[in-house]
Order: sequence, then C-alpha cells, then structure tokens
Amino acid sequence: MKTLIVGGGPVGLAAALALKERSIASDITILEAAPRATESFSDRNIALSAASWRFLSKLGVSVDAQQRAPIRQVEITQRGAFGLLTLDAKDVAASELGAATPYPALKSALDRAVNAAHINVLYGAKAESVQHEAQRAVIHLASGEKLAADCVILADGAASDFVPEFKRLERDSGQMAIITRISASKPRAGVAFERFTAGGALALIPRADGEWTVVWARARADAERMLVSAEVAFNEELNAAFGSSMGTLTTTAKLTSYPLIWRFVEPRAGGAIVALGNAAQGLHPVAAQGLNLGLRDAQDLGDAFARQTTNKTIAATLAKFSRSRGVDRVARIGFTGLLAYGFDRGGWLADVPRGLGLTAVQMLPLLRREITRRLAVN
Repeated sequence: MKTLIVGGGPVGLAAALALKERSIASDITILEAAPRATESFSDRNIALSAASWRFLSKLGVSVDAQQRAPIRQVEITQRGAFGLLTLDAKDVAASELGAATPYPALKSALDRAVNAAHINVLYGAKAESVQHEAQRAVIHLASGEKLAADCVILADGAASDFVPEFKRLERDSGQMAIITRISASKPRAGVAFERFTAGGALALIPRADGEWTVVWARARADAERMLVSAEVAFNEELNAAFGSSMGTLTTTAKLTSYPLIWRFVEPRAGGAIVALGNAAQGLHPVAAQGLNLGLRDAQDLGDAFARQTTNKTIAATLAKFSRSRGVDRVARIGFTGLLAYGFDRGGWLADVPRGLGLTAVQMLPLLRREITRRLAVN
C-alpha cells in the first residue's frame, strides 16, 4: 500500500511508524511543508499519558530519561471553594500516569525513529489540495507536482480544508491560553495541577528541569492585559489564583499566548483519505488530551489496517476506523469541554455542586480508578 502523509508533526510521524511497524505500507512518504532543519526553538512542554508513552516505545521512539518529567499524581481543585480530586498512579498499580517532555525532545526522538525505519520525508513539500482519482487519492503540491497514493493521511491542522467533503466545525472559545514557566519555592515533584479559577482553567505541568509550565485559559481581553502587565503584577495574580500549595510561584520566562479554538471535522474519512490528530479535531488544553488523542488515532489506524481482510478495500477500512474512533473521540472532547467550561462560570452558586462533584469522585475509589485508567493508562 502506497501511503502519503501530510504533516511531519508528532501525529504524522507516529502514523508512519505505526504502519511501518505492522508492515502494512511498503511505500510511505511524509510531506512536510517546512524546509529541512528549520525547527525553531520551542519552549512547549508536552504532557503524554502512560498509554501514549507505551505506544511510542513500541514504535522505537525513545526520549532520554533526563528529558522526561514523570507525572505520578494529578491534583484537581477549584480556587476559593472546597473540593479536591487526586488521580494517583498507585490507584491503577502504575509507576506513573504519564510524563511531560519538551517538544523538541519528542520531535527529535520521532525523527530518529523515522530515519531508522527508512521512511521517506519530503521537506518543503507544501500540499495545496487532495482529490480522488478512481480508487486512489492525488495530492497537488504548491510546486505544481502531483503525487498519487493508495491512502492519504492528513495529519496537519489545516489539511482537512483540502477535502471539500470534510466539514470543519469550529467554535471560538473566546479565550486565549497564557503560556509561561515558573519555579516554586516548595516544589512537589511528580505532581501536575488543574486549578479552576473564576477566569479560566489553570494548569501546572512539571518540567524535566525542575520547573513547571503554566497554561492558563483567560478571556481574550484579560489575556491581552496580562501579556503587557509587569512581571511582578502577573506573579501576584498567578499566586492568588493558584494558592500556596507549592509556596511562592515565580515566572522564569516571558509570557506567550495562542487562541483557544474548538475544532471538529466530520466525516474524518472518505474514500482513500483520512484525517488524524489536529486535522480531525482541536481541543482545549485543559486535561492535556489533544496530542494524546492524536496518537491514539495513529495507533488505532495501524490496528485497523492490521485487521484488514483481503477482500476489504482501503476505503472500507478507513470508514470502519472512523466509526471505531467515535466513542473515545467524543468522550475525550466532552470531558475536556466539561472541565474547561464547567468550572469557570456560575460564580459561588455553582461552587457547591462542583465541589460536591469533585469530592464524590474522590470518595468513590472505583469511579476514580476508572477515570484514571481511561485518561492515562488505557
């Protein structure tokens, strides 16, 4: 099966490795719009579940231990009200729920694995459209070149726009994510935090260097104010919102931001074309499910082809894959939406039921373990 993958990010690279590892595709080419060796410095800190790390390890993707910050607990609270939910690796007999790693470390590890698997990557190959020709799909490049394949995988955020029958549903959340990194005077190693504040969800993700990445969802006007505020003023606001469970928090990097847009593409498969990861959906960063969902797409696509019978067409296999991903996809998007919007509005009248909800899950071990398994281990 000749396969073309649009997008050389983590999901596209993982999809290529999954197909290669299962000996499904003998001819795989990844199309990356950026020129070779133009990866700029990135301070992004990527939180991956234990299930995602297990999948990557199976594909031969190895990140140096010094570049991984294990996450053994996730502490979920709401500012100014009661309620505590702690998801713990011990509850599911695991050593960790996952780990965070710098984006450049993850990307380099994937690049090395792709190179070792002798998978072809075309840099500077910008796709402009995709269309069907008989049972195959054809990609038109900006250079004027046309490439045909038995299967085309869209793994770039904008790639689903190339296929008219793929309908992109987008919703502007009205929020922006404020990103920075902080040091803590009383650090708690191995713990990630989700703190729901009146202005938006606040996440602290451990870093391999002993600091934490801050991801704070704020209303757009509020975010713009923060971006130009003095460092001292932002630190005061951050500490007031997070509380004192890690002592004093101090920013160690400049603030950056990006808009929070929900995206859902349906159908995600048609004929010989399928959308994975950001080409199929875009999530709020709360709960760190975006890339984990994309990697699960790549894993399940490999499984779908591995189970393909000799009399089944590629189109039928992709359609079945799309249906099989429906429940997990909707569940994770729905869970993320509940966290993103269920805890940042309603004022004090909603604090009590939200606090009771967190406390109830904390007091019900079977339910807590099931949530932990689904988000991190399975």
